[in-house]
Amino acid sequence: MEGTRLRILQLLQKHSRCTVDGLARSVGLAPATIRRHLDILQRDQLVTYEEVHKKTGRPEYSFFLTEAGQEALPKNYSQLLGMVVKELSGLKAEDTGDRDGQQILQIVFERLADEVATSYKTEIAGKDLGQRLAVLTSYLEENDFSPQTEVSGGVLQIRLLNCPFRAVALRYEDVCGFDRNVISSLLHRQITQRDCINHGDGGCSYATKLAANEPEQLMSVLSA
Repeated sequence: MEGTRLRILQLLQKHSRCTVDGLARSVGLAPATIRRHLDILQRDQLVTYEEVHKKTGRPEYSFFLTEAGQEALPKNYSQLLGMVVKELSGLKAEDTGDRDGQQILQIVFERLADEVATSYKTEIAGKDLGQRLAVLTSYLEENDFSPQTEVSGGVLQIRLLNCPFRAVALRYEDVCGFDRNVISSLLHRQITQRDCINHGDGGCSYATKLAANEPEQLMSVLSA
């Protein structure tokens, strides 16, 4: 998948739903051209639509990704499998005790997040929140999470537009513990999860309250 159709899928992932006119403005092509691309994406079962109810005028349609469309965007299940198998092989009897499978899974994803944080230890040591956010954003982009960050009302919000482990995360919510713990560790702060694909949301998002001087530290990262 490349070119205009890839751009359409990315926009639908970012905004959840878009009309033809909205896509045309974002992509910079004529609505008729966008419709032809959407026809192909619908044929391939990557996109579907619903009619937007309007009181007057011609009917309008809202397009959104199917699950196959979500899977057509970057995924990395082999990386997830490799990380989990490696961590499981290193568990000792005292690590598991009387824990059930779900509790062991939580331990595994906590340890995987710790490994990521440890690998960036020297890069974030002594750095302010803006510099730590830059490191975190770089990690998330390199690993296909497609992060989107913003500050509103004294709160930093990080939205992950893509989940490289989506199909697994939809079945096992503990997978979300990995990115949640990575974000918390690299930022050195407590975060709360606001949205989760496992709960039917379009993407996972996390938030943390900022001190009075911290929004200024983030300006260079947010404006990049």
